[in-house]
Amino acid sequence: MKLIDIDQQFSTHYKELLAIQERGYKQLYDYSYNLAEDEITACVINRMQSFWFFNVNNNKNILERHSNTVAADFFTETCLLYLKAYFQSKHGLLVKSEVSIVKSRNAIRPDISIWKEDSLIAAIELKVNDGWKRKSIIEHLQHREEIIKTHYPNAFFGVIAFWNFFDTSLLEFDTKYISLLHWNPNENHPRTGSRIESLILAIENHISSKTNHEFKL
Repeated sequence: MKLIDIDQQFSTHYKELLAIQERGYKQLYDYSYNLAEDEITACVINRMQSFWFFNVNNNKNILERHSNTVAADFFTETCLLYLKAYFQSKHGLLVKSEVSIVKSRNAIRPDISIWKEDSLIAAIELKVNDGWKRKSIIEHLQHREEIIKTHYPNAFFGVIAFWNFFDTSLLEFDTKYISLLHWNPNENHPRTGSRIESLILAIENHISSKTNHEFKL
């Protein structure tokens, strides 16, 4: 058996993922969502855990690599998949990622932005964890919101974090600030109780609270 034959199973499987994603996205686009449930949240958690299952074990056990594959891009792609399918199919809104919201050298690129023509409806920042900012992460996010609202004062601002770093007693927890799991290996990383569906509902409520003139709807 030649080397190319040994590799073929992995390469073929990897290529087949695109067709799986395309079929899945079409089903998501046509899906009847129930925002009282937590299906979207559960799916995002499931995809991220699958990502880590492969990459952590591949890096640690096979490659013996002393670092892990960065999860931030995959987390963005995963959240984008569900938010794009929902808001485009249910509201006809454009959902973009890392597109600058201002036409200047000082680009401001939210991880996810939701648009109605040239009106910014919502900006969502995505964090796998609190990163190197640690204790200053909330201040950083609040500053980010201030900058965005300088340009689009009527826009909704929200954050989705995979590993929780929010104070769960905050009034805006589970509406504006969403986190999915607590980092606690001893308890199998329990759910925080907040849901991506709550963020979607908060955005919909925000839209309904604004006039057509404010959002040019």
